[in-house]
Amino acid sequence: MRASEDKGKATAAELRRTAEEELQKRTTGLKSPRTDEATQKLVHELEVHQIELEMQNEELIQARAEVDRTLDMYTDLYDFAPVGYFTLDHAGIIKAVNISGASLFGIERSRLLNRRFRDFLPINARPFFADFLGKVLAQQGKESCEIPLTKEGNHPLFVQVEGLADASGKECRIAVIDITERRLAEAEISVKKLELEEVNKSLEVRISEAIDELRKKDQILIMQDRLAVLGEMINNIAHQWNQPLNTLGLVVQQFALYYDLGQLSEKFIKENIEKAMELIQHMSQTIEDFRSLFKDGKEPISFDVYQVIMRTLSLLEKIFEDQKIGIAIHNDGNPAVSGFPNEYSQVLMNILLNARDALIEHNVDDALISIHAFADGDKSVVTISDNAGGIAEEIMDKLFDPFFTTKGPEKGTGIGLFMSKTIIEKSMGGKLTVRNNGGGAEFRITQAPYAP
Repeated sequence: MRASEDKGKATAAELRRTAEEELQKRTTGLKSPRTDEATQKLVHELEVHQIELEMQNEELIQARAEVDRTLDMYTDLYDFAPVGYFTLDHAGIIKAVNISGASLFGIERSRLLNRRFRDFLPINARPFFADFLGKVLAQQGKESCEIPLTKEGNHPLFVQVEGLADASGKECRIAVIDITERRLAEAEISVKKLELEEVNKSLEVRISEAIDELRKKDQILIMQDRLAVLGEMINNIAHQWNQPLNTLGLVVQQFALYYDLGQLSEKFIKENIEKAMELIQHMSQTIEDFRSLFKDGKEPISFDVYQVIMRTLSLLEKIFEDQKIGIAIHNDGNPAVSGFPNEYSQVLMNILLNARDALIEHNVDDALISIHAFADGDKSVVTISDNAGGIAEEIMDKLFDPFFTTKGPEKGTGIGLFMSKTIIEKSMGGKLTVRNNGGGAEFRITQAPYAP
């Protein structure tokens, strides 16, 4: 308080000093007669006071102009702000509103004053706004909510309302922001999201159906591949049965001959029955091995790779023997995997027959197919090599393509190696590759334990 009084005295003294300087300037050169010292002093005081008043009036005029400029700027900011501003009393009656606020309702500003803000809300939104207004006037800080507004002649608007009470707590000021486009965009996004979910569901069904269809086609191709070697197998069985049947015929004929000679002893009968049963058992096993090749395994099982190799070779041994093709087998570590042994055997048969065709085509002397089975960590590896001279580089990348063949349509279908790769890599989770190795081609089957 003392500092304020001192400041006031300093201002008054400064004003007095400035006024006297101004008076000195005005009276310089004037020779007014002064008859009485008291009169002169009074006139001096009046003249100084007049100048003080003139200076104060000029300051007031400048201050008023500044206030007017500030008021105009505030009015412009308030009225033309892109956000609607309202002043509400404790009953929610509109006391002031800017132009943007009036445009939200589509009503002239004068018609909005002294009306309840809630009258422009849908009935179901009014209790919600009343609760919001109560919190604002209770001076709990800035509050925010989203509510719909009814606009004359138009669809409802969605607005975001932010409110803050004044110092007295009797009025509050609220800012109203139109968020209709945002709400409509959110609603459209929700609709699109639902549509996308439906499309995804439909797509999942279509993908599942397509996968099932591809699996069916794969199975058909597998069967076509099996049928492609059926002729080879039937011919091989005929070769393998020829000698046993001839021998069995001789055994049967011996019974009649020995009977006529009177030499049909118990020992002879027993020995020849055993020989006949061995021949029948061998022929039966050949048929069983052949039948197993065409039996589909439904579930993966663990199997010994070497045993499958030997079973497959038993079906081909007569063909290789007749065509003078040697077979060399090396087994290291007894590799075992989980998968489908019959399909694995089919792959081996495709590769072996492909090697045989290459050896015959090139008329190779000392034709040889080498099979090496070994364990490499947790993987089983089987390599099948021939000495037919290798594969031309220009067809190396096409070797596993569907329906690709170098034998002509009358000799090959072009699906054997394609299906072999499909079986190993898609059905059994392994890998089938080929490369030229020395004097021939080498097929390599690598397979880890199968995990369906």
